[in-house]
Amino acid sequence: MKFNKKILIPLVSVLISIVVVFLVIGLTSEKPLSSPVSGTVDEAPALPTTSPAATEAKDTAVTLSFVGDCILGVDPVEYSEGSFIWYSENYPLSYFFEKVYGVLSKDDFTIANMECVLSDNLSLKPIDKGEGPAFWFRAKAKNAGILTEGSVEVASVVNNHVDDFGDEGYTDTVKSLENAGLLVGEDCVPVYFEKNGIKIGLVCCNLWGQWQLGFVEDALEEMADKCDYKIVFFHGGTEGRHMPDNYKIDACRELAESGLCDLIVGAHPHVLQPLEVVDGVPIMYSIGNFCFAGNNYPENKTVIFQATITKDSAGSLTTETNIVPCYVYTGPYNNWQPAVITDPQDKADIMAMVNTPVEYTVETEPTTTAPEESSSAYQEYTEDIIYFPEETEIYTEEFYEPEEDTYYEDVYEDEYENDYEDDYYEEIETVISYY
Repeated sequence: MKFNKKILIPLVSVLISIVVVFLVIGLTSEKPLSSPVSGTVDEAPALPTTSPAATEAKDTAVTLSFVGDCILGVDPVEYSEGSFIWYSENYPLSYFFEKVYGVLSKDDFTIANMECVLSDNLSLKPIDKGEGPAFWFRAKAKNAGILTEGSVEVASVVNNHVDDFGDEGYTDTVKSLENAGLLVGEDCVPVYFEKNGIKIGLVCCNLWGQWQLGFVEDALEEMADKCDYKIVFFHGGTEGRHMPDNYKIDACRELAESGLCDLIVGAHPHVLQPLEVVDGVPIMYSIGNFCFAGNNYPENKTVIFQATITKDSAGSLTTETNIVPCYVYTGPYNNWQPAVITDPQDKADIMAMVNTPVEYTVETEPTTTAPEESSSAYQEYTEDIIYFPEETEIYTEEFYEPEEDTYYEDVYEDEYENDYEDDYYEEIETVISYY
């Protein structure tokens, strides 16, 4: 067969060009068209689908805020203009926490000591508290909304006023809080909440003596394998003392040293007490009052106590505390509205109080004699305080003869006539109609 050279030569050229193109593609391609049987050219390693940094575990954190005694109503009910009840009926419930909302709304959980009865039951009767001065606190169930409007998520009801109106009043209070969307901490019943992969367990408890530690420890042991971080929020101690009772120091330090809990916070004294750290466990002995309907002139120093819990990539937990100094009220007397302090000196005063070294005190019997007016004790405790250390009873003219606080004036007149309790039970029947 004879081939036409004019046709053959161009055809061969085209075939050679095609072969060359495929060879070039094969050598320069990132991935070969087919797996070679043999060869000396290494394949480039496959690129990872994610970067190493993206697969590493990151630190996570949860910030908790604790606020002190929240008494959201009084009894006998004072409905006069300017009273707590008057504000709760004439202002939105958000009024009470609006000056601290900027802090509490930015944390992950806020825990409060809710210290009054919340019930719409008109048939509730106050419990008998025996002789001597005593107080009963209650409000409508709707006042639970003061806490939720203030960005509070957890309420402790372990205190000495939540049962002021018996078991039925207590049950109503728990229901009122739960209906408002709050988690409720009852006596030594663990409460759990979780965020950012950190599960927290909270034990609310009374602590009036070391003998109660057993109940607290049992609750902590129950929580041991159910959460990452364990907190004790207790109620106890002597009112008006800026240094914790000796028994309270011993009990809290024993808890810290036991390794059963990671944080301890206290309430009840109505004043601030120091912060210390024992075996890595922060102990805030008292966070004072917060939204406090208890009287018109409480000590005007409080804090939002914060703890930020960080979990690292290895699962280890650390705690960093923060103090936000606050006023219980702003103005000449209680307007039921705690506020963050901006004044540098007032902030420094509170920080000095919180950072005071914790010391044991010599227990002494109270005296009915006020200090000399020239003494430092008199000047220290008559500025704006109506709760006093148990070593000294100091009664100021303002306390005995308040110009506007007629309720407390009546209470103490009745007390000295030794018929306060009888008068109270007669009066309660008439004022309960405010509902």
